[in-house]
Amino acid sequence: MNSYRRLTVALALTLLVASAALFPQTSPPESKKEEAGHKTKKPEKKSEAAKPAAEEEKKEEEKKGGMSADTFSGLQFRLIGPAVASGRVIAFAVNPKNHAEYYVGVASGGVWKTVNDGTTWTPVFDGEGSYSIGWVALDPNDPSVVWVGTGESNSQRSVAYGDGVYRSDDGGKSWPTRD
Repeated sequence: MNSYRRLTVALALTLLVASAALFPQTSPPESKKEEAGHKTKKPEKKSEAAKPAAEEEKKEEEKKGGMSADTFSGLQFRLIGPAVASGRVIAFAVNPKNHAEYYVGVASGGVWKTVNDGTTWTPVFDGEGSYSIGWVALDPNDPSVVWVGTGESNSQRSVAYGDGVYRSDDGGKSWPTRD
C-alpha cells in the first residue's frame, strides 16, 4: 500500500470515527422498523401542482451526482474501534509485509490493532500504565516488534501523562517490563 493510500485510509478512518461519535443513530432505519412489525406513516399523496416541482427537484439532484438523503438512509453508524477512545488518531504503523495489518495510536485511548484492513479492531494496550499515546512504530525487519511511545505532545485537558516507551515482541499481545 503506498503512502498516499495509507494517508487516504487514515483520513477516511478519522472522518468515520468522528462522524460516528458526533452523529449516533438513535433509531433504526424505516426498513428495520417494518421488519420489526412497526407501522410507518405512509407518505401523503402530492397534489398535481406539487408533482412538477418534485420532478424538478429530482432532476437537480441527478445533476449533483444522484445522491440525496435517501441514498444513505439504509446506512447505520457503528463503533469500529478508536471512535470511543477520544477520536484523535496520533499515529499509524503499517506492517510492510502485510498491509491489512496495522496499529493506530489514539491520543487518549491506547493502541488499537487491525488484521483485516480496518474491518475490526482490537485494543492491545489496555493493561499498560498510560493510555495517552504519542507514537507507534514497527520494526521494519520484524513487524511483530511494536514500539509505543506514551504521552501525547499536544497537551490538552483530556490527555494524561506518558510513562515511557514500551516494546512488544509478539505483535502487541504482551508488553514486558524493560529495565
